[in-house]
Amino acid sequence: MSEPRRADWDERHRGQPPGEAAPFLAAMLKRIPRGVALDVAAGRGRNALALARAGMRVVAVDLSAEAMRSLAATARTARLAIWPVVANLDNFHLKDESFDAIVNINFLDRALFPKFVRALRPGGILIAETFLVEQAAINHPRDPRFLLGHGELRALADGLEIEEYREGLTAYPGGERAFRASMVARRRKSN
Repeated sequence: MSEPRRADWDERHRGQPPGEAAPFLAAMLKRIPRGVALDVAAGRGRNALALARAGMRVVAVDLSAEAMRSLAATARTARLAIWPVVANLDNFHLKDESFDAIVNINFLDRALFPKFVRALRPGGILIAETFLVEQAAINHPRDPRFLLGHGELRALADGLEIEEYREGLTAYPGGERAFRASMVARRRKSN
């Protein structure tokens, strides 16, 4: 990513609170095995904080140094096991079988999904949620690179067992609505 785009993201995050965890993640927290979690494109850490409060150790990765500084300060104050990492996910190495959970909310890089499958430990869980193609007609994002086709998220989880899958219009508290695909998928345990 270019330095001007990185600066844009830093400016968006500067001085902002982390916010509440994504509702889908909050609803799925009890299903996640405790251990080490990866929060992909973590932003200011709303999901990383929820994972850590639920007893997980969290690696939070984001391109924005400003977001990771903010998350580090919040985690330090709350004494939560979160390790913020400033990195471009295009070249961020995911070691095989290193995470008990991977959370990917509102970020879409199709090339990462095979890496997620390999990075999950046996029994590990992938929670993914992002926008469907219909979202372009009502709000951001509009770029087709960042919008899923119907059934595409399920296909991206090839090699995992789908435990829950939803597609459609989602209503949020406060009246916001978005077309989303949401999934919980688990890596089979070794025999």
